[in-house]
Amino acid sequence: MISLFIDTSSFNLLVYLLKDDKVINSCKLEKIKSHSTLVLPEIKRRLNEANIKINDIDNIYVVNGPGSFTGLRIGVTIAKIIGYTLNKRVIPISSLELLATTAFNTDYIIPVIDARRGYVYAGVYDKNLNNILKDQYISLNDLFSKLDDDRTYTFVSYDDMLNIENLIKPNEDVSKLINKHQNDSQINIHNVNPNYLKRTEAEEKLKNDKIC
Repeated sequence: MISLFIDTSSFNLLVYLLKDDKVINSCKLEKIKSHSTLVLPEIKRRLNEANIKINDIDNIYVVNGPGSFTGLRIGVTIAKIIGYTLNKRVIPISSLELLATTAFNTDYIIPVIDARRGYVYAGVYDKNLNNILKDQYISLNDLFSKLDDDRTYTFVSYDDMLNIENLIKPNEDVSKLINKHQNDSQINIHNVNPNYLKRTEAEEKLKNDKIC
């Protein structure tokens, strides 16, 4: 089973090729300014280096959010085009669950993406990537109030959030993620869309204008 994994949800770009749940070729480019010019060349490079044809891919895993509005659209669109053209399965993956694959030594891990103005995108996961607290757009204060004082937590984020203790940088384990999701049920490819977890500022403005 050959899988292609694509993540364009942040300022990083991840492209992985895996056989079953074993990585056979990968790249992680950091602080990318234009994913649109790099994703397809990197996919082609991974395939060529692994001597794999694109038709040999069985599954396409794509991170569909939350994250960068433009980045998510790029990754999801490319995954859907490849999947639709070649009749391959496309499986959406949470960017927070990807962060949660980082190794930790506490009871739970909390992946966090800064959403500004005191809000974050966050979820709570255990070591088996079970989602203990569902991914959501939430204020930091509300997030802290939901945590159990009898449990220990590690926060993981690419963002520097000075008011969060026990915060580490991500070290994604894509193999662990694919191992969990390789038997996921197929969904209609047209239903694979970016998951922003909140309305965009333009949508919020439109909603408020309608209310007025």
